[in-house]
Amino acid sequence: KTKEFEEKFKSKVGAQAALALNSCTAGLHLAMVLHKIGPEDEVITTPMTFCATANVIEHQGGNVVLADVDPETLLINPIEIEKKISKKTKVILPVHYAGHPCDMDTINRMAKKHGVAVVEDAAHCMPSKIGDKWVGSGSNLALFSFYANKNMTTGEGGMMTGPQALVDEARVLALHGMSH
Repeated sequence: KTKEFEEKFKSKVGAQAALALNSCTAGLHLAMVLHKIGPEDEVITTPMTFCATANVIEHQGGNVVLADVDPETLLINPIEIEKKISKKTKVILPVHYAGHPCDMDTINRMAKKHGVAVVEDAAHCMPSKIGDKWVGSGSNLALFSFYANKNMTTGEGGMMTGPQALVDEARVLALHGMSH
């Protein structure tokens, strides 16, 4: 059933790969591991989020850097992200909130310009589109939640979407090193 759910989710959002997990938090933590966040590394995120977004950064020894939100959208403001980027920035972690996706075109361009990764916290963003593409269909890792208070729920659980190689690596990590 889990494999079937992964395949259907992947197909629905148009992602390269999908990995079902016990929670969105677990997926966010795996994303920080995959991007090798550790001491001295900075991850830029928003204060308008559940504490798990910041906790997974700290669990890896990284430093949380908060970029303020746009007061009209309540989403992370790309102008504020740009102000916070430093030589220590390794990941930008925008949070799509209340079904509204962040300005990913601007954030992705900025990340590319500075050579940093983007991980999308999409816990509150299923189903949503940016233009004609579903959130979770791009080249970033995106993490979804199916907790009881979400738009789409299984009572608990999460899903990671993203590039096949990263999701395959996350699958092994999620299984404590087992590949099958």
